[in-house]
Amino acid sequence: MIHLMNSTIRCFTSLLTLAGLVLASSLAVIAAPGAHGPDGEHLTEARPTQGNAIGRQADGSVQMPMATQQQLGILTQWVHSSITEKYVQLDGVVRHHPSGRAVVQPSSNGRLDSGPHGLPVSGQVVQAGDVLGYIRYQDSAYELANQNSELIALRSDAEQVQRDIRRLTALGDLAPTQQLEQLQTQLQRLTQQEQLLQQGLEKPEVLLAPMAGIVHSDNISRGQWVQAGTTLFEIINPAQLMIEAATVNAHLLSDIDMAVLEHAPDISLRFTGYGARLKQGQIPLYFEPVMHAGATKVPLILEQPVRLRAKLKQQQQGIVLPAQAVVRNNANMPVVWIKLSAERFLPQQVQYMPLDPERVLILQGLGDDNRVVIHGASLLNQVR
Repeated sequence: MIHLMNSTIRCFTSLLTLAGLVLASSLAVIAAPGAHGPDGEHLTEARPTQGNAIGRQADGSVQMPMATQQQLGILTQWVHSSITEKYVQLDGVVRHHPSGRAVVQPSSNGRLDSGPHGLPVSGQVVQAGDVLGYIRYQDSAYELANQNSELIALRSDAEQVQRDIRRLTALGDLAPTQQLEQLQTQLQRLTQQEQLLQQGLEKPEVLLAPMAGIVHSDNISRGQWVQAGTTLFEIINPAQLMIEAATVNAHLLSDIDMAVLEHAPDISLRFTGYGARLKQGQIPLYFEPVMHAGATKVPLILEQPVRLRAKLKQQQQGIVLPAQAVVRNNANMPVVWIKLSAERFLPQQVQYMPLDPERVLILQGLGDDNRVVIHGASLLNQVR
């Protein structure tokens, strides 16, 4: 009887041992997604020494239940190395296009007067040919007296010529034809001179908009005395602008393909060329904005500083991730979060470069076939 009981106990113990080995093996399989470092090294998946505690662990990893991951919207994806275009970041400023800017300047001195609809204000849209204002010439008393005396002399000469023409006309066929034609020509010339002088004294200079666009004016008012050549109005066509960037790297001049604005990725920038002269010790680069069909219109303002991401003709290898996948740790170093098991995440320090406002390229620190957090990494980073 005792021998039978001992055999039963030994058999039960063997079954428990076998069941424990199978359970441990199953857990090991579940907790091993195959995370590797940048050089192919296997990242540890051992349980933290704190057991099953939820939150930040002693090794820097985070233990988070599946239910909490769903509530926070934690999303992951498997990553692989790929070949992508090479980009470079440039600082630029918005400039006017030579064909998209016009200035309105008077050709004579005078006082500024408003047009039929008043003086245009900055920001007002005008069309080509719109009257922006008038310049009324105002002579000094001495100049006005000289012009009036000249006008009187012209009128007197014209009256004398008219009397001579009437006298010759009264002679009929006896009047010399050549002399009569000379007097008529002289009368016509005097009449034209009188009209021009009269217009100069009375008719103002009309200031017309040479093109359609947005008006910009500073410190002008009705009755203001202005000199010839003074810029009174500036008209900008917002659809004709350009971006001026700068670089000290001469090798980029033949490598730049196109560019985009960081704050407006829908606007493509066509590289038009570079300046033949240094500007403040740098090589100026010029781009023209190209709006895609259906893209949201983003206004560009003159002298607005912008940041460009220029695509080069070269290519480079790395891992492309969403920009939100890269976060900063306590030491302000860039990291991504790798999913080691169903409920455990490990931060991995990386080196990266931006590709565009929505994507980054991991250059070092991350290996292939890792499961990386692409949404909610900032929330994992805040777990304590």
